[in-house]
Amino acid sequence: MKLHSKRLLSIWDHHTYSAHKKKIKKPIDGLFIFQSLFSVEAFASRPAQNLTTQLAKRTADALLEKVRALRNDINQQHRQLINDCDSEDIREIIVNEPIDVAVESRHYTPASVMLMKVFLSCDAYFAALYQARMEGELTETEMQHHRTSTTVQLDELLRNVHRTCLSFHKVRKEAEAKT
Repeated sequence: MKLHSKRLLSIWDHHTYSAHKKKIKKPIDGLFIFQSLFSVEAFASRPAQNLTTQLAKRTADALLEKVRALRNDINQQHRQLINDCDSEDIREIIVNEPIDVAVESRHYTPASVMLMKVFLSCDAYFAALYQARMEGELTETEMQHHRTSTTVQLDELLRNVHRTCLSFHKVRKEAEAKT
């Protein structure tokens, strides 16, 4: 996965890309949630069809729907921006070189890949916002408002998925202890 936005890189992997001097010990970042989504999906793909497997499948489906909903929302905002702006690109905008983010392909699941698509959609949207700003379609304040709004949505999704995964594993462990 390649990202241009340093802010998105920091949200994806706090330890590697954050500019903060004091690192958070256990950040809830994209990489952590990527692994959490894989964990739930791993339980959902177990061959044994017991209660925990059924719970894992329902949880994995619900998580996929949440992540997909945010990706669709960001893509809608991006399309709206493109429709609202003049299609003539007057100046060539130089963006940061993309940074290749290493992601374990063996951890690809429908939900974890969709999470990657959320980050890629955000990155494309941020680039379009910058382009619109440089061409006078948006003020600096408007551009920052859109970026901040999207970043807040992304942070909320990560925290929501984290809570759901924690709840799943708590219930799973309780159910496995009873059997």
